[in-house]
Amino acid sequence: MSVYRSTELFRAANLTLDSSTDHVTAGTVNATTGRTGAIDISRVSNGLLVVNVLDAPGGTDPTLAVFFEVLDATGAVWVQTSSATSIGGALLTSTGYTYGQISTGYTLANQGRIRWALTGTTPSFTGVSFSVHGRP
Repeated sequence: MSVYRSTELFRAANLTLDSSTDHVTAGTVNATTGRTGAIDISRVSNGLLVVNVLDAPGGTDPTLAVFFEVLDATGAVWVQTSSATSIGGALLTSTGYTYGQISTGYTLANQGRIRWALTGTTPSFTGVSFSVHGRP
């Protein structure tokens, strides 16, 4: 009998982040559940978002900031619950990873999403993966 329990709520890999969008879109498949759309965080009270960049970014002076947001009760407004600077307080400027709490003291709602902000001249990050882990 195994006592291991997977806490992974969301996983997407080999994404390209550029200026065409600023969040994981409804068409991105969650490799954990096989579904698309918002991330179901209704079963967890806090969690961890891990961001990994495998390929060197393109553009001039590119930076990547990643955030976690929850949908408010009206279903119309996304509210940022992660660090104001970026997940873990770190901006990515090259290959590597960062991670951070998705709640920073806030109570999580039922649906969440990953959002990012790029700066620099024509910045592009490829080979990006996101994974969200949570616990009750």
